Amino acid sequence: MGIVSDLWRFPVKSFGGERVRRAFLGPFGILGDRRHAVIDGEGNPLTARRAHALLGFRASCEDAESGEGVTVTTPEGWDLAWDDPGLADEVGRALGHPVRLARSAVGVHDAAPVHLLTSASLTAAQEWVAGEEIDRRRFRANVILELDEPEPFAEAGWIGRALALGDGGAVIEVVSPTERCAITTFDPDTLERDNRVLAGLARSRENLFGVYARVARPGWVWVGAAARLAPAPAALT
Repeated sequence: MGIVSDLWRFPVKSFGGERVRRAFLGPFGILGDRRHAVIDGEGNPLTARRAHALLGFRASCEDAESGEGVTVTTPEGWDLAWDDPGLADEVGRALGHPVRLARSAVGVHDAAPVHLLTSASLTAAQEWVAGEEIDRRRFRANVILELDEPEPFAEAGWIGRALALGDGGAVIEVVSPTERCAITTFDPDTLERDNRVLAGLARSRENLFGVYARVARPGWVWVGAAARLAPAPAALT
């Protein structure tokens, strides 16, 4: 069917993330993915839907396999540890109001802990921007698959199906399409807006692009691992 061409982890909800070569898929997704969040004055996790300045920060993990030890690079280029008292001040300054930082044991995900796209869909989406290459980071997917027989938006037909990723035991079950929002309009580096992507999604895909999946069986996954449709084992609870 295809191979895993990209793996991404986003240690902090709505911050930029990091590309990884190998990762463990646990019950709550890639270890370290979206385990941290910025909290507003009412105690709610902030996302880039409400505060797009969060996208200007980038987070990475010191231990690539465990996802522990988060370091944040600020828009000015400073590297600060997650537990550095100055980090909340920097984020608050960027947003224009005080915030606090928190860690979640299970992660701060949307519909499900794994977000998947195919490279064929990314290529097809270039039609919406006059053939220009679209930075895949706009879509913040964890797993990007390259199909043996490229079929744009093939993943939309996998709802309720399971995917085995490599021979490390990892199996995910696709549970729903991904509904897109204004986050896709922001350039990941400059934060400049380009509404053509979202307009194309609304016009051609009813704002649906990519799919969410849950982990049916934990295991290792890596770039280059074979991906195939498979029977779904009993999902973890």
